[in-house]
Amino acid sequence: MEPPSDVSLFALSLPLREPFTTATGQVSHREVVLVRVGDDIVGWGEAAPYPGQDEPLEELLARAQIGEASPTLAAALDEATSDRAARAEGRSLTHANRSRVPISMAVGIDGAVARVDALVADGVRSFKVKVAPGRIDHLAGIRDRHPDITLGIDGNRSFPGLDELIPILGRVEVAYAEELLVVATAAELEVLSDLGVPHFADESVRSIEDAVEVVRSRAYSGVTLKPGRLGWVGACAVRDLAREVGMRWRASGLLETGLGRAFTDRLAAEPDADRSDVAPASWFLAADVVDRPVDDGHVIVPTGVGLGVAPDVDRVERHLMGQYAVRITRSA
Repeated sequence: MEPPSDVSLFALSLPLREPFTTATGQVSHREVVLVRVGDDIVGWGEAAPYPGQDEPLEELLARAQIGEASPTLAAALDEATSDRAARAEGRSLTHANRSRVPISMAVGIDGAVARVDALVADGVRSFKVKVAPGRIDHLAGIRDRHPDITLGIDGNRSFPGLDELIPILGRVEVAYAEELLVVATAAELEVLSDLGVPHFADESVRSIEDAVEVVRSRAYSGVTLKPGRLGWVGACAVRDLAREVGMRWRASGLLETGLGRAFTDRLAAEPDADRSDVAPASWFLAADVVDRPVDDGHVIVPTGVGLGVAPDVDRVERHLMGQYAVRITRSA
């Protein structure tokens, strides 16, 4: 999809409720850019480059002001353009089969056991827990305390090999893993398969071209779709490709606001989506820009035309770092 020419960007700084630690570092707040396209009929998207994994926010804004869309901005423009097109046609962005999706919460390394304890008490039964070299002992602590929850793990491509992981995977029941290895060789992926741990590609999929390679190689058990990196059209295209070959797929996000997470929720509501990372943004962020209801451990999927949600102007202004009118002529 060609980028729209006239675009409004709203750069926000939003504090997290507590620091979130992964193998790539710790963040205590999220800097994101809400993207608005159109005048009479408006579409929205969100660029949420994750520190240490995506382009810096400063680079995103600098490139936008010379007419270029960096990777996560290009994805957000695709989201916003898709939202606007659906609104203009009076249709919903998707025709998801489920109105509610069970929460599956991403949990950082620091304080993971206590965090899971609190969320289980609130009715959450599924988690994706971050791990890193030398920082895996919390998995056993979580499993010992909660033997019946669904537990996935995410290494953010940090482990040089499986030597450290094999003992814990032999003891702790894990439903799936995401990108454990710096370089995922076919032999190591086969070892994970033999251990009964489905391994999903995540950071390996930053474009449709990446996805084609991952899906066609069949080395991974499944693929994780992030609209914040692939855009809406790209995420749907990869979903369709996975369906064609019978590969599992799941939806996930980048600790966005409730606006960006709504795109993930839309995908996660489809009947063949695997256990996806869906949770209200207000559970991560001290303040959100939209209201997203929760009911009995489930996220309520947006309804209505387009994406079904739009940011609250007053909340945007409260956390605004800068506003920019740009003319995008090319994508990275």
